[in-house]
Amino acid sequence: MPIQEVKLLKDRNVAILTFSQAISQLGDRINNMAILGLLGLHATGSTEYGFLAFWTVIPVAVFGPIAGAISDRFNRKYLMAFADVMRGLIVLSIPFLFKSTGKMVVVYASVFAVFTFTVLFNSAKNGVVVHVAGSRDRIAVINGLMSFWGRIATGLGILFGGIISDEHLWKGFGYEGWEVGLTVDSLTFFASAFLLIFLAVSGEYIKPTGNRAKIHYIAAIKEAINFVRQRKILLHSLMAAALISLVGGATYILGIVKLQKIGHTSTSQLGVAGGIYGLGLFLGSYLAGRVLPSREYKHLWNSIFFLALSLFGLALTTNLWLLLPIAAAGGVFTSIGFIALDSIFQKYSTADYLGRVVILKDIVNALTFTSTVLILGRWNDILASYVGFANALNINLVAIGSFVILVLLIRRLLR
Repeated sequence: MPIQEVKLLKDRNVAILTFSQAISQLGDRINNMAILGLLGLHATGSTEYGFLAFWTVIPVAVFGPIAGAISDRFNRKYLMAFADVMRGLIVLSIPFLFKSTGKMVVVYASVFAVFTFTVLFNSAKNGVVVHVAGSRDRIAVINGLMSFWGRIATGLGILFGGIISDEHLWKGFGYEGWEVGLTVDSLTFFASAFLLIFLAVSGEYIKPTGNRAKIHYIAAIKEAINFVRQRKILLHSLMAAALISLVGGATYILGIVKLQKIGHTSTSQLGVAGGIYGLGLFLGSYLAGRVLPSREYKHLWNSIFFLALSLFGLALTTNLWLLLPIAAAGGVFTSIGFIALDSIFQKYSTADYLGRVVILKDIVNALTFTSTVLILGRWNDILASYVGFANALNINLVAIGSFVILVLLIRRLLR
């Protein structure tokens, strides 16, 4: 690890925040692979994958503004710990609920509840990041450091999550792989909450003083929109957030489905690809702390261009080995893009509005991602009845990639 990062980790608050989030992200990715393993056994088409994605992101739109207002009024440290405990308890209950009913609806409901508390956690976290950074010029550096360790956890979580959640591994023990994966995930949430209790921080960004943000859905959205409209860089960054989510949604609903259904990729193999993607995320977070400070906006748009190109690679082949370099590059630019986005919104928002403004960004991400997976999932099934499932996937991947690049070209011409 570079000397700069070693020095930062000597700060107790930075270390606690960094590693608690890394532990939580490790569990998140194990959770993702476990749920994909469950879908691999019970899903019959791409539409069901879209339903799952819908319930993971819709909490942002439903509860996001309220969560943002709550984080702008109450102690953000304790809100983060509370959210982690609740996520751990909910995840721990999923295997029992599903095996008792045999219905996917209980999984969707549980996922919805988990991500509702994730919204609260993320909203509160942004204020803590700004506080521990100490200076706005260091926000991107701190985000890069947290992402550096978080990406290591992400790669390991996807890799081991794919192995742990494999349907063949636990049959002799009377368990299904996804059950084990979810149990491990719950333990990581509890560990993260325990660490956060020792975060020794105070100040306006931790516990906003004198702020009477309205805990009301419409009012919170209006306040965030009015704030963003007065700052051009935030307004344009919202469009960038939508494009990143469009590419991410297409990759999820088209790329992963193509690998599983057409390429016959097992959960373990998918975990390997995810691990390589995680290495790319790791490298991107390493580079972010060096290339982003004072240049976040420029590299945000560069990242979107290269992410769009990755969709063409997914359309060309189902050969996992050929896709591994694309997965690695996609990880690099995804990491840089999201760190740039977070840093821009943290840097140009005030303590009193930070929660609501960041949630507005998350709502744009959520609505774009949800619309993409639901519409593309359904449209792909319709198109498949005319041109075949494999051809439909490829056509849609190329179409989305082309659209994003066209938007970038138009933006460049209008500058």
